[in-house]
Formats: sequence, structure tokens, C-alpha cells
Amino acid sequence: MSTPGRQPIIAILLAQALASGVVAGVLAVWQGQLVAVSALLGGAAALIPNAFLAARLMTPKAGASAEALLRAAWFGEIGKLVLTALLLAAVFAAVRPISGPAVIGGFIAAQLAVVGAPLLGSGWFDGKDGKAKY
Repeated sequence: MSTPGRQPIIAILLAQALASGVVAGVLAVWQGQLVAVSALLGGAAALIPNAFLAARLMTPKAGASAEALLRAAWFGEIGKLVLTALLLAAVFAAVRPISGPAVIGGFIAAQLAVVGAPLLGSGWFDGKDGKAKY
């Protein structure tokens, strides 16, 4: 069963993964493996919480009221913020050696993909039923 609007959400998550991978790939060639892995960890610290929020929003709730949907969205957003803080703290506390600027760079690249994916992908989806045009 397909939930309307599911494809754009998945596209955003894929764009985040792609942005993290591209940044890590460029950094691997330019700065080496340590910096690349650090950037991937930063990207994961953005992607995993957004996937949690997406799962909360895409879970079908038959007959759910607007209030219940709003509550699910709030729980998802609060969970996303807490997960983000915990993941970044875990990366900086547990991973040695690490490149702090690369972690933050990977995180920012993944977050910018959230903004850029809908702008770039505006022609991918017709917006009526959430299905791809092509």
C-alpha cells in the first residue's frame, strides 16, 4: 500500500545519503580516509534522525484525527532533535581519531540536501498523487 507523498520523502532521504557520500568521496581524494569517514558520520547524524521523523509521518493511521497526526508529527520532530544531539555527541565522544570540521561539514551537507532536494526535484513529482512523472 502506497502512502501519498511517500516518494518525495524517500527522495529527500536518498538526497541526504547522496550528499553525504559525495562530500565523503571528495574529501577522501582530497584529505584522506579519516576526514572522509568523519564526514560520513556527520551525514549519518543528520540522515538517521530524519529517517526517524519520516517513519513517524509515513506510518499509516487509519481514522486518525488531525490532533493525533499533529501529536505524531511533534513526537517525530522532538525525537529527531534528541537523536541528532545524541548521535553528534556519540560521534564526538566515542570516535577517535576524528576530524571535527569534517563531521560538521558532512552534517551540513546532509541538512542542505533537505532544502535542495525538493527544489531540484520539483519536476520529478507531479504533486497530485505523489507518483513520479518519469
